[in-house]
Amino acid sequence: MLKDEKKFDELGQKLFMKGVLQNFEQKHGPIKGRMMVTEGKIPPEMLSKLQPELMKNPKWIVVEGSFDFSNYTIGMVVGLNPIRPISEGWLTPQLNHPGIKPTQNWQEFFMGKVMENMDENGKIDLPLYSWISDKSDLTLTDKEREK
Repeated sequence: MLKDEKKFDELGQKLFMKGVLQNFEQKHGPIKGRMMVTEGKIPPEMLSKLQPELMKNPKWIVVEGSFDFSNYTIGMVVGLNPIRPISEGWLTPQLNHPGIKPTQNWQEFFMGKVMENMDENGKIDLPLYSWISDKSDLTLTDKEREK
């Protein structure tokens, strides 16, 4: 489930009223899923595993991806100097019975969107909002949301 579905729906409604989502679907096919990237936390069980790497890279950010078609979040740590993934990522269930885990493809999609939207100084405007079709995605930042 999306981390903040209300915020995502508000933006979706705004984009729908402007014809942005219809235009996207006309060019790339129907939207089949949505992903939201927010700031996250390292799960306690991952801290000891990641600690040596975090000590070597004192500047980092934790990001988390949530989906409207999965009850898991995907998390990862990104080092900011140099900008690179520090962790391979992890899955965290959002419910007691979360169902099917996101595939490796979704984990790679999430990581790719995070890295694409980070500037050369390691700044990323969160949350990221992605509408996903079979052929493409429309990904906007929170700053673009306000336009």
